[in-house]
Amino acid sequence: METYRNEQWCMPFDSPAYPTLPAYYRDTLFQMVYYTTDKDNIAKVLPKPLEPADDGLCCAFAIKVPFCTHWGPFNEVGVCVKAVFKGQEAFFLPCLFLTSSDAIAPGREVWGCPKKLAHITVEQIGSELTSTATRADVQFMQLNTRCMEPATPEEIPPLFPMYLHKVIPKSGSNEPAIKQLCENGIPTDMKIHKLFKGPGVVSYRPTVCGDFWQLEPKEFLGAYYQECDYTHGHGKVVLDYLAEG
Repeated sequence: METYRNEQWCMPFDSPAYPTLPAYYRDTLFQMVYYTTDKDNIAKVLPKPLEPADDGLCCAFAIKVPFCTHWGPFNEVGVCVKAVFKGQEAFFLPCLFLTSSDAIAPGREVWGCPKKLAHITVEQIGSELTSTATRADVQFMQLNTRCMEPATPEEIPPLFPMYLHKVIPKSGSNEPAIKQLCENGIPTDMKIHKLFKGPGVVSYRPTVCGDFWQLEPKEFLGAYYQECDYTHGHGKVVLDYLAEG
């Protein structure tokens, strides 16, 4: 019998909404603020079986993408938290907001990124880089950093492996058809054009669009500014909740 298993990459049937991977990024700006919070705050945004790491490390970030082959230009903000999975330290991404509707479907369907639409600005104002994110007229996140001196890649606390919680519901009931813990694809072919470090802060405002605002900063550890090219490919499933029963 002829099989149609891999005939289409994604929906719609006659005209897929996004190209096959990998996606290529150029001159992408990353603004990263590292800080600590209480372990109990991190526990509130983690799916089981992940547990919060003892040090309470978090990274709030803003991304300005001027060129991407697959989704075009967009801005993005999010925050990831340090966790423990099967005795190994990793990061988990509980929230992600961006300006491009074209990138929402692939982010959620392929990797399980918790993407939602928001208005985001990433601007250099004097010596400071300030990023703001607004949704439903609520400015829920702001990052403010300053470049002080050159940095090296080895100085940046690594954010990988980074895990995502992928859930796709059934058509016939309020139950998941797919429920997985996925590892985000690690950027490859990385070419760094600029890398600096300095002070940085992030602030959140309570909002109904997520619980990430409860990740209240306790101590700011520093910030990084990076411009780079990279390639983003497939992730992988590390836990299939439905298969585990």
